Amino acid sequence: MAETWVWEESDERPRRIEPSAGAHAALNSQTPVDKEYRERGRLTAVYEVASGNGGLRKKLLRLPRTGDAVFAMSQTRLLAEPDIRGAWLLNEGAGTAMRLGEEEWKRRLRRSGLSVAAALPDERVFRVFLFHLSPLGLVRLDARGGPMAGTLLKPPLADSLAARERWPSDSPMRAVVRAATRALYALRLDVGEADVALGSDGRLAVRAVWPRLRDERQQAEALARFAGWHAANAVMEDRRLLLGADPEYALLMPSGKVAQASRYFGFGVGGAAGADAMLVGRRLLYPVAELRPEPAESPAALAANVRRLLARAAAKVGDPTLRWVAGGMPVPGLALGGHIHVSGAALTSRLLRLLDSCAAYPLALVEDPAGRGRRPRYGVLGDFRLQPHGGFEYRTLPSWLVSPAAAKAAFALALLCAREAMAMPRVPASHERYAEAYYAGDRTELAGCLDDVASAIAATDSYRGLAPYIEPLFDAARRGKTWDESVDIRAKWRIPLR
Repeated sequence: MAETWVWEESDERPRRIEPSAGAHAALNSQTPVDKEYRERGRLTAVYEVASGNGGLRKKLLRLPRTGDAVFAMSQTRLLAEPDIRGAWLLNEGAGTAMRLGEEEWKRRLRRSGLSVAAALPDERVFRVFLFHLSPLGLVRLDARGGPMAGTLLKPPLADSLAARERWPSDSPMRAVVRAATRALYALRLDVGEADVALGSDGRLAVRAVWPRLRDERQQAEALARFAGWHAANAVMEDRRLLLGADPEYALLMPSGKVAQASRYFGFGVGGAAGADAMLVGRRLLYPVAELRPEPAESPAALAANVRRLLARAAAKVGDPTLRWVAGGMPVPGLALGGHIHVSGAALTSRLLRLLDSCAAYPLALVEDPAGRGRRPRYGVLGDFRLQPHGGFEYRTLPSWLVSPAAAKAAFALALLCAREAMAMPRVPASHERYAEAYYAGDRTELAGCLDDVASAIAATDSYRGLAPYIEPLFDAARRGKTWDESVDIRAKWRIPLR
């Protein structure tokens, strides 16, 4: 069973967290538990206790292993501990965040599309408490930065992240929580607090980030709840993984202007093909076309579902003068996404970081250079949205509709990450320089991650079956080839142009 550990700066070794306060069981009936564990309800590592001539002796039985989760609370030496490198390390950026100067952490947030503006009109400032992608509560701050009495809000207790997605009930407060979640993720934090200002015009600005919870009791309770959740969700056996998608594309007139997709596909959000809304000034327009294929268990099956919808959409449009384009930004100012839906796999920050490293980075290396303009407003690392079906949507990728090969590579990499999220001993390409290169569009620097990513995924059990879809993408990235976003996508999908 997967376990959860915590390593504080003052601890000599990690401590295992009990999933529930009343569960005080030894490893087996022959292994007694030391007094500290019984009294505090949590283990200082896993010890065997024996009595002898010298009194009680404690022998360390084991440290965290692959599949276990370890929270680093301002701990940096954890990274160098050889015995636990295979464990899932949370709050990895805690040590770095403690040392970052104000200008640097603000720069990293701006790089990720977040505002750190000095002042907003009639602003209210809220402190959001977060623990692994989930809000624990928020409180409004007074002019001196202290919590205002009677303003604390807490989400309903729930096992699923999806149940908390609808909290708070009003949209501006949900936006505050999302901004705080993004701020922590950008600094490689899983536990912490973020102060977010909300202006009367609806704009947001992050004021401060703290890489742990200041309330020790709240942190201990959250750790115990997470430990129970992790133990229940870490095992992938008997789970059916499904992939879905909602890729976007645009229809261009001979003049180069974008035709309104709603003219051909209507305004509704339901159905297999439709138009996506965009607010331009005060007008709600529907210039972007979107496909919503049936989910599938394999990259080939999902690609086949995409192709069927493209053919159906072509029959609806019937205008031979239009050019169909996809990618990151085939038209200046028009950003397109290739969102992938995952169900059957637990949403974790580890899975999001694997998707960033193993899918977003390789695709960024082969996208048209124009796609760089999509970031950071769109294409932010770790961008996700929970879905009503219980899964989640990974929103970072550009529209891979440029070709079936790009689509199947994206599907295969997402599937591999979902299957192997707990089995992979580490997240490849996790160095800060690769995130910097991704946002800057520095293809030369970003290419340095390819060997690390390829090595990590090739060592998984899933790779052999998915390699035919993945290897062409990596080969193109190594050769410096990029897709052309000006080309009509129907040709490669074998959809008649006339």
